[in-house]
Amino acid sequence: MSELDDTDVRILRLLLDDARQSYTEIGEKVGLSAPTVSNRVSRLEELGVIQGFTLNIDRSMLRVGDAVLIEIQTEPGEADALVASLTAIDAVEYVVQSFEPRVTVHAFMNDRELEELVTETLTQESVESYEIRKVSHSVWNPGIDHADLAIECVQCGKPIRGDGVSVTVETRRYYLCCTSCESAFKEEYETLQTAANDG
Repeated sequence: MSELDDTDVRILRLLLDDARQSYTEIGEKVGLSAPTVSNRVSRLEELGVIQGFTLNIDRSMLRVGDAVLIEIQTEPGEADALVASLTAIDAVEYVVQSFEPRVTVHAFMNDRELEELVTETLTQESVESYEIRKVSHSVWNPGIDHADLAIECVQCGKPIRGDGVSVTVETRRYYLCCTSCESAFKEEYETLQTAANDG
C-alpha cells in the first residue's frame, strides 16, 4: 500500500517530536502493537518518506566555529556542481538550492575554514557573487501538514491512491499511480538506457 493514512501521519509527528521513542511507546499513543509500528516505519522508509534518523546537534555548544549564512549567486546551469562541492564540506550543515541560480548555505566555520571556503570554492568561475553573514540565532522546526502528505506518481505527479504500482530499477524503487504510468515509465527508462548505451 502506497497511500498514507492518519496513523502514518501520527507516527511521523511522534517521530518528529522525539525520534528516540520506542515502538512500544509510539504504539501506545496510536493504538497499535510495537511490531505493527515497526512495520509501518519500515514501509515509510521504503517509500522514502523517512530518509533516516539523524541527530540534531547544537554545534554552537561545541565551539566548532561561528554560524554563518552564505548566499551564492551562480551562473545559470552551474548550481548543481557547486551544491555537490559544498555538501562535501564537513562544516556545512545544510544547503538549499532554489530554482533561480542561487544557493544558500548554513555552516559552522572558524576563520580558517571560512577563508578556505572562499579561496577554494567561492572563487570558481561558476560563482557570480556571494555574501557571507554571521548568524545570531536560527530555529529548525520540521513539521507535517496533512494536506501535503501524499506519495506522488513519478510519471504523472498525481497523488497515489490505494496500493498503486512500484517498479525497481537498479536497486531503487519508484512508485506510480497506475499500470498506464508504469508502462510509460518503463518505456521512457528503456529509451534513455538505449540512448546511453549507444552514446
